[in-house]
Amino acid sequence: MLSYLILPRHVAVCLAIVLILPCAAPAMAGDKPVAIVEDTNGSVPGVAALDLLRAGRKIVLPPKATMIVSYLDSCRRENIRGGTITIGTEQSTVDNGEIVREQLACDPVALALSPEQANQSAAIVFRQPDKIAGDPIAERAAFMMDTRRPLLVAPGIAVAQIVDLRHPERRWSVRLKDGVAELGVGQKPLDAGGVYEVSADGRKVIFRIGKDATDAPLKLLKRIIRLAS
Repeated sequence: MLSYLILPRHVAVCLAIVLILPCAAPAMAGDKPVAIVEDTNGSVPGVAALDLLRAGRKIVLPPKATMIVSYLDSCRRENIRGGTITIGTEQSTVDNGEIVREQLACDPVALALSPEQANQSAAIVFRQPDKIAGDPIAERAAFMMDTRRPLLVAPGIAVAQIVDLRHPERRWSVRLKDGVAELGVGQKPLDAGGVYEVSADGRKVIFRIGKDATDAPLKLLKRIIRLAS
């Protein structure tokens, strides 16, 4: 024999809400940037150079518009013309458009890759390690940059602190826009042969600028420094 419980309408509604809420979709895991826009050409609504991109985002390119996307972990650089782009974790998919991929040599430390990520990404070509014998300050650096204008990528960070380790009295702050800052813009480029510490929110990394480093434009992946979270 079945029995029924009749509740007032406002109680029944509240009970229904309580029962439904646990079934709501959870927040997406791993919601961190996987790629960065290097450049755009033509009208690309809602997208600009140096925008960070998350997996699953869709971007519609008009037929004659182009966009260069660089992937932070896989070190792939994509030149895309027209079509609908879906951002993946290591590369994009493009419908009704054209895509040309390029594999770049990257520094796993500069890109904040864990050893597991580096081992799993067999396609990545890493830069050769650089050692400076007899220079204890340079030996503190985790990696070398070939540019005097490195690009700092630190999602969730508004301000980072820079220290010139060869001249510790030289300290300054850089303000990040949506987690990105060009360290040499608005001031002179960093010194060739210089060694610097960048820190923010408990994270820090030490890097050096190569003695033959340039301030001419380089492909974005060769300029990026990421602060590990």
